[in-house]
Amino acid sequence: MVSAGRAPAPAVRAGQRPLARGLLVGVLVLAIATLLAALGGGLVRLGVLPPAQRGPTAGAAVAWHGALMCAGFFGALISLERVVALQRGLAVPAMAGLGGLLLGWAAAWPAVAAPAVAAAGLLWALSAAGLVGLYAWAGWRRAWSLPLAVQMMGALALLAGNLLWAAGRPEEARLGWAGFLLLTIAGERRELTRLVPLPRWGRQLFLLLAASPLMVLGLAVAGLAVAGPAWWLACAGLALWLARFDPGLRLLGAVGWAGHTAVCLVSALVWLAVAAMLGLAAALGQAQLGPVAWHVFWVGFVFSMVFGHAPLMLPVLAGLRPRPTRLGRVALALLGASVAVRIAGAIGAAPGLTALAGAGHVLALAGFAAVMAFAVRQGRAG
Repeated sequence: MVSAGRAPAPAVRAGQRPLARGLLVGVLVLAIATLLAALGGGLVRLGVLPPAQRGPTAGAAVAWHGALMCAGFFGALISLERVVALQRGLAVPAMAGLGGLLLGWAAAWPAVAAPAVAAAGLLWALSAAGLVGLYAWAGWRRAWSLPLAVQMMGALALLAGNLLWAAGRPEEARLGWAGFLLLTIAGERRELTRLVPLPRWGRQLFLLLAASPLMVLGLAVAGLAVAGPAWWLACAGLALWLARFDPGLRLLGAVGWAGHTAVCLVSALVWLAVAAMLGLAAALGQAQLGPVAWHVFWVGFVFSMVFGHAPLMLPVLAGLRPRPTRLGRVALALLGASVAVRIAGAIGAAPGLTALAGAGHVLALAGFAAVMAFAVRQGRAG
C-alpha cells in the first residue's frame, strides 16, 4: 500500500494469463463507490449533510461509515493490490466491494437493511479470509519473508474485525480494522528496509511492535480496559521506529513522485504520533480526545499514506501514468489543515469546527483526485 520509489510490476509468469485490465478497473470503481458512500455517512455524522432517511435505521446507517471505509473500501483496495501482484484471486476484492455496495443499499433502503447487512457481513468475512489465503499462497509458492508475514497478520486482523462487526461488536471491530491497516503499512515499509542494515535491537523491537495489534485485539475481545492504552503505545512505537529506520525518508527533496511519497510519509508519521498522544491522553482522563484520536489515525495517518502511494499504483491498477506534479502536496496540506481543525474542535468542544474539518477532509480527497486526473491527462499528452 505504501511502497516508495516505483510502482511494483505485476508478476506474470510464463504460461500464466494476466488478469483483464477491464475487470481490475471494474473492481477499482466498486471500491471507489464504497469510499463515496463512506464519506457521505461521515458527513452526515458530522452534521455537514442531513440524513437521507429517518427512523430507527438512520442512526445505524451513519454508524456504518467506519465499516464501509475499512472493510469495504480498504479491504477491496489493498486486496486488489495483492491480486495484481499475484495475478490471481480477483474475487477477493470484488467481494469486499460488493459488501460495501450492499451496505450502501441498506442505508438507502431501510426495508432491505437486515438481509443486506447480513450479506455484506458474509461477503466481507469471505473476502478477508481470501486475502489471508492470498498471502499464504504467496509464501508457499514464492518465498516467505518477515514483511509478508506481517501483512498476513494484518489480513487476519481484518478477518477478525469483519467477524466482530457481523457479531455486533463495533468497538472491537474498529481495533481489528485499524490493526489491518497499521500492519499492512508496517509490513510494506519493513520490506523497504530489507536492504538496510538494522541493529539487532531494531529488528527485535519491530517484531514486538508488529505482534502488538493482534495482542491488543485479543485484550479488547477479552474485555480488558488496558487494550486502549496498549494500542496507542503500539502506534507510538511504530511511528518512532519508522522515523528512525524507514529509508523512504531519505528521498525528501527528490524530484518526481519519489519526493512526493517521502513528503506524504513524513506527514503520515507525524499524524500517527499525534494520534497516539491524543489516544493516551484520552486513556489518562481526557475522554473527549478519544474520538478525535481515531480520526487523526484514519484521516491523518492512513490517507497521507494513500496520497503518497496512489501515483505509484495507478499505472498498475488502471494502466494510468500520471505525470509528476507538486500539486499533490497542496491536497496533502489541505488534508493536514483539516485534521488540525478537527483536533481544535475536539479540544475546544466546538461542533462547528468539527463539521468544518469534515468538509475539509472531503475537499482534500476531492482535490487530490482532481490532481491525479490532471496528472494523468498531462501524462497522456506527454
